[in-house]
Parts: sequence; structure tokens; C-alpha cells
Amino acid sequence: MVERTFQGLAMDRRVVQRSSTRTGELQLASVQAGTVTHFELIVNGVFLMATYNALSNRALIDTVMETSKSGRHINLLIGGLGMGISLRQALAYSNVRSVCVVEFESRIINWNREYLDNADVLDDVRTEVVVGDFYEYVQGNPRSYHGIVLDIDNGPDRVVRPENRRAYSVSALQTLRTRLRPDGTLAIWSHAVNRSYERALDRVFGGVTRQQTCDHSLTGKPLEGVIYAVRA
Repeated sequence: MVERTFQGLAMDRRVVQRSSTRTGELQLASVQAGTVTHFELIVNGVFLMATYNALSNRALIDTVMETSKSGRHINLLIGGLGMGISLRQALAYSNVRSVCVVEFESRIINWNREYLDNADVLDDVRTEVVVGDFYEYVQGNPRSYHGIVLDIDNGPDRVVRPENRRAYSVSALQTLRTRLRPDGTLAIWSHAVNRSYERALDRVFGGVTRQQTCDHSLTGKPLEGVIYAVRA
């Protein structure tokens, strides 16, 4: 247990679950701040995301939905389940017909059920969960989507496992463009601006927008990030 304070509140951090996987160690930690319990996901000792980072996760979905011209019956693809926040936000839209989530670690899916109260969205009839590598999924599956969200790492230059770099490669972007329906949007989260990645997005899609995000932190320090959005 690690004790911290935030705005006069004592905070207790405890490891809830720890799991060794083929790619390293996964850790789910709980942080009690007063009467509120948050959860953090750590991969190989690197902080990946937390339930108090909900704003940026929701913004990814909102970016895709706000730019969509499809109207009703929207089909979405999400790379990375994480804390389930993006999935829940997607299902909050009544015009979303289906959401396919590709998550590499089955343990993260189990934690969403057991600890994160996300059984309802995982069991929603519109939800499909695929256990596997996101890059391999989009390369091998010809389905197309009105919107795609990529949030499997802290960005193209800060991946949790080396294989994930493929998901940010030019070849992956070219494939993702073919997986988008006309006027569909791809939204990608990054911990910071990445100029070379911006240029790659621009070359493949012929234009890119960048949106700054600022999320919550239990230490009072802002957690800034970037959402890149491109259109088919």
C-alpha cells in the first residue's frame, strides 16, 4: 500500500491484481481518494491509463461521432479495451449499431468484468470483443467501419510492447484507410505531439487535424495529450 494526499484527502494505492503474460506484467491498482475509488492500469511498470482519465477516452469517440456523416446505424472499431470508457461512450450513442473492440490481453477483459463494472457494456448486443493483436486484425479482416479509434498505447513513440509499433506504421495507416467507409473518421490518441507521425497521416489521408486534450490527475498535475483525426 502507498499513501498519498490530494486536496487534503488521504489516498491509498493498492495492487488489486497482478498477472504475468506472454508480453510482460499487467497490474491493476486501486486508488482510494476519500469516498471515490479509481483504478489504474500498468503494463510492464509503465502507467497506461486510469478511470480518472475518462475525458480523453470519451473525446476519442466524440471526435469520430461528431465528424461522421453516416447518421443512423453506425459501426465502430476500437483498438484497445483499456478501462472500458471508450466502449461505454460509444454505446451511449443511440445511432451506434455495432462496436467491435480488439483487445490483446484477455486478462484486461476479465478485469473489466470483475472490478470495473463493465459487464453491462461487454454484454450489450451491439458489442463484439475480439481477443487479439489490433494490427493483425485489421490486416486480416476486410470489414469496413464508419469510425475507428486507436488507443492501444501511449502513442506511436511510446508503445507497451514492440509489436504494437506496427499499428502506427504507414502500412497500417494505408490498411486502416481501406477499412473506413466513405467520410469515415480515424481517431488516434497520443501522449504528445509527434510531427513525423503527423506527416505520415497527412501523406496517407491527405490531411490531419490535431486536438489537444487535458485530463484529470489525482496529484493535481494536468495530463495532457493529443487526438489525431483523419478522414477517408
